[in-house]
Amino acid sequence: MSIENLDRRAQELAAATEKDIDPITFSVILNRFNTIAREMTLTLEYTSWTSILALARDFSCAIYDAKARQVCMMDALPIHTNSLHVILGSMVKAFEGEVYEGDVIVSNDPYSGNTHVGDFVTACPVFHEGKHLFWAVTKGHQLDCGAYQATSVAPSAKDVWQEALQLPPIKFYEKGKPRQDVINMYLANVRYKEMLYGDLMAQLGSIWTGTRRMIELIEEYGADDLERYVEAILDYADRRTSEQIKAMPDGSYVGEAWIDTDGSGNTNLLVRAEVTIEDDHVHVDYAGSAPQGEGGTNGTQGVMEASAGIPLLCAIDADIPHNDGCLRHITTDAPEGSIVKAKYPAATAMATLCPAGQEQEAVWKALAQAVPDRTSAGYGGFHCVPSISGVDRRDGANAEWAAMFFNGGSAGGASKNADGWPLIMTSSGMGGLKILSTEMCELLYPIMIDRHEIETDSMGHGTTMGGAGINIVVRPYDSPMDCHATGDGASNPPFGLFGGTPGIGGGNYREDLETGHRTYCSSKGFLKIDEGQTWVGVSSGGGGYGDPLQRPAARVAEHVRDEIISFETARDVYGVELDPETFQVFEAATEARRAKLAAERGELPMLQPTKPDAATWLAGHMRQGDEYLIDPQ
Repeated sequence: MSIENLDRRAQELAAATEKDIDPITFSVILNRFNTIAREMTLTLEYTSWTSILALARDFSCAIYDAKARQVCMMDALPIHTNSLHVILGSMVKAFEGEVYEGDVIVSNDPYSGNTHVGDFVTACPVFHEGKHLFWAVTKGHQLDCGAYQATSVAPSAKDVWQEALQLPPIKFYEKGKPRQDVINMYLANVRYKEMLYGDLMAQLGSIWTGTRRMIELIEEYGADDLERYVEAILDYADRRTSEQIKAMPDGSYVGEAWIDTDGSGNTNLLVRAEVTIEDDHVHVDYAGSAPQGEGGTNGTQGVMEASAGIPLLCAIDADIPHNDGCLRHITTDAPEGSIVKAKYPAATAMATLCPAGQEQEAVWKALAQAVPDRTSAGYGGFHCVPSISGVDRRDGANAEWAAMFFNGGSAGGASKNADGWPLIMTSSGMGGLKILSTEMCELLYPIMIDRHEIETDSMGHGTTMGGAGINIVVRPYDSPMDCHATGDGASNPPFGLFGGTPGIGGGNYREDLETGHRTYCSSKGFLKIDEGQTWVGVSSGGGGYGDPLQRPAARVAEHVRDEIISFETARDVYGVELDPETFQVFEAATEARRAKLAAERGELPMLQPTKPDAATWLAGHMRQGDEYLIDPQ
């Protein structure tokens, strides 16, 4: 951080002295909260049993005050933490007057404010001398939740009963004692119960760690003083967020995005967002979006609140704490019964991937009109993140196994000053998820990963370019595997901005190794992979930002050398002429080529594409005799 920024922050912290707040103590307490949340995160990561938590880190930890206001979170997923207050608020309401020291309240219910059924929330109240002061909270994606298929993300589920065991706010522990009958009921309704019990204990260990550390903090500073500093921390984020939004031009801005399918064969479903900036407040209205879908691709209140805020948080200074003081400046709404806010008992298993990705995309597009220097091109929606399962017959075990792979994650979009990142997936996770090592995957599961590499020319191009997509090939070993594709953006690619081009989309298919026949699947659906077959996933690169002809030619040459882009793309899109052996830039030929391309193309569009079904990947890869299935079940 620069000296100027340090001075600015010191002045801002000093402003808190109007409330008799010492700025040094303020900073120490703020960072103690962050450290507690980080220790909760490490506890959960290091003690979980399933790869989705222990290796992929699809979970979040946070501290809330007794009023269910977010105080801090660290290394978390924004789709979780931007909306945890909604489900926590439902827990508080459900047990109003009956929250005791030693309680653990859990829920996975999307209609109580959770994001989707796959996310399992655990919350523990923090008491000191009989007074309830804080909450320690975790949210972790479960490997299984009792759906009619062996996955916690069932795109084809038709209602809440097909997609999961529903747990509205309920106590697993009361006054420090386990309600074993309730825990047993939960475990009786999920697959892989031993592993899920291990994950449950890991989440409980995390919140109990947070509880212990919070009690230590309270005893060190005193409850009254700590509560004053919490108010100051929230006020600090409030003040800085207010200043940032006030600097944005007031007005209403509209963005649109499209969902490939709803999991039941309906295609190109509209998500529309009108973003209204007024003074220090931003309101996102999703009116005009498509009606709710027939499958599991429907949104929830929790996902809507998180998704509306994610692009806004990226448009303000990164060092502003993402607590209640910041989040209170963003509100959102959608018609009940729309694909953004489905009506009970609609299935919502896919909510955190889509429509979440499209809800964010529509807001990104709207913000590009208001604050173009602080927005991003589109994130790759087609993630190639399958839920796979089968029977492990190695060593005669015949044990059921399952995993959710994030190794084929799509890439981020470019911004004005930076290229997009590969493997970031959507802005729902914002890079918080991890990929599993190939060796670990092959050790844990009866599979072989035959290929895992960058997909050349998969991104959108521009002065800054989108991150590259990933090509991954998974082959079952000694037994078949079931593969549930989850994602979106195969038909509707990540958008380009201000002359930048879109990503090309992506796809997945089953390939028979003997015949070479391919069965392509839409971005959601089920494929059974037998021995002698492979599952192939190609994720989408992110969108580009700005005029590709303005990208430094030397950078283009580096990308060709590294096989991120091809010679043809360097010449035809970036106007760069290279020596095919040395990758040296031919300066004069490049200058002439760029002048020719600039004269031929006309005015650059602000946004592309502007219509649905614009991806090019599938058309470029399907061969005669291949087949394509929409939402196979």
